[in-house]
Amino acid sequence: MSSISEAAAPSAQGSSHTLQQTLWQMAKAVLQVALLSAIWIAMDVLRQRFGWSMPAGLIGFALLAVGLFSGLVKARWLQTGTNWLLAEMLLFFVPAMLVVTEYPDLIRHQGLRILAVIVASTACVMAVTALAVDRVYRFELWLARRKSSRDFAAQGKE
Repeated sequence: MSSISEAAAPSAQGSSHTLQQTLWQMAKAVLQVALLSAIWIAMDVLRQRFGWSMPAGLIGFALLAVGLFSGLVKARWLQTGTNWLLAEMLLFFVPAMLVVTEYPDLIRHQGLRILAVIVASTACVMAVTALAVDRVYRFELWLARRKSSRDFAAQGKE
């Protein structure tokens, strides 16, 4: 065996390992997105069956939030899929923009009002999201401090 093939063997093995890791990450992302989609579909079926007026996505989000906060669902179980969804979120706006281009008269006459609603609602969403993130962050800090003080008190008794 030549030194070139010996030197290339670890590299080839490393690249196949990287390929396996890449394929695994892709499969994991697909499975996680499929799981999130299954939750949404299940909530939509339940919503239609019981006549709930809330959107299925909101019901599924609330159910998933309860699972995450209670520890029944681990964040790492969905992290790859949710990262992919967040990274490709811009693609979800393409169909909406295509529909807007089909109604030029509406845009000409109501465009400023629509733009004002979009800007105001985006600002509201950003403000509410910032408040929610701040509250959750403060809650997590409070939990960490409480746990730390309990651990410190337990060490003091020993």
